[in-house]
Amino acid sequence: MLRQVDRHELMAALANVRPSYVVLALVVYAGALWVRGLRWQLVVRPHVRITPFEAFSLLVIGYAANNVLPVRAGEFVRAGLLQARHGTPWTTGLGAIAVERVLDGVMLALFLSVTVLVAGGEGVVRALAALGTAGFLTVLAMMYGLAFAGDRGTALLARLLRLVPVLGDRLASIAEGALGGLAVLRDVRLGGWLLVATFVTWALEAATYGLVGAAFGLGLDPLVYLGLCGAANLAIAAPSTSGGIGPFEYFASTIAVWFGAATAAATAYALVVHALILVPVVVLGAVLLWRQQLGFGSLLRAREAAPIRGPRGVSGRG
Repeated sequence: MLRQVDRHELMAALANVRPSYVVLALVVYAGALWVRGLRWQLVVRPHVRITPFEAFSLLVIGYAANNVLPVRAGEFVRAGLLQARHGTPWTTGLGAIAVERVLDGVMLALFLSVTVLVAGGEGVVRALAALGTAGFLTVLAMMYGLAFAGDRGTALLARLLRLVPVLGDRLASIAEGALGGLAVLRDVRLGGWLLVATFVTWALEAATYGLVGAAFGLGLDPLVYLGLCGAANLAIAAPSTSGGIGPFEYFASTIAVWFGAATAAATAYALVVHALILVPVVVLGAVLLWRQQLGFGSLLRAREAAPIRGPRGVSGRG
């Protein structure tokens, strides 16, 4: 991506940014994080009651770990810290996180699909929208099926996994705990609030992207930022680099260029908007760790200990 843009034009685009819009974008993104914290509180409510601030703290620490550790290791950190603080099995925590991630995927794919239908798009954008929507809706339907199947579905899945050579019993134990994390889907009222919270948090994040776009004077249709938010985040849905650095910038700048932004401005925009959603989270995560008298080593310990301790704390009831 950086090889395709003139260095002097890139520096000029960065120099012309309007800081007031970036500051406002940071405030809006903070609101998005708070709503995500409230959603996390709802997701784990069937298993443990935590305050909004504690939910926010665990979420931000997990996100901070995702931003500095590869392959989304922060998900294990969040589940591990939830177990350490409240005794909730780490597999149940991962199941709850999976609910979050699938709802995120559905919402992002719908954002991208709406943008493609209304504003246009071609090639990889259409493919990403179609595959993302179909894939995440399918997984969500499967989750609902397993959640409402209850103990029978859990027992059937466990029996199937135990057929796997060597790792069968361990996989079955992990699956039993993880399916417990889907319990929130059986509560129609809570499920509805989860959908509302998911829409609000991603709408706020898309507004963050729009404000940074205004800071660079990209002149894009506001609807485009929904698609840009969808494409950039769907591109990093699969575990990859720390914080998705690389894929995010590529898709964000590519979408911006497709819809009329200059290459240098789009590249500078992608770098700044990603830094805005990565760096403050890492700093805030470090502050919250310090506030709870934890250190960075606790992230690694939570990440490493969760898969080791998990099966011993898992029961068939999740």
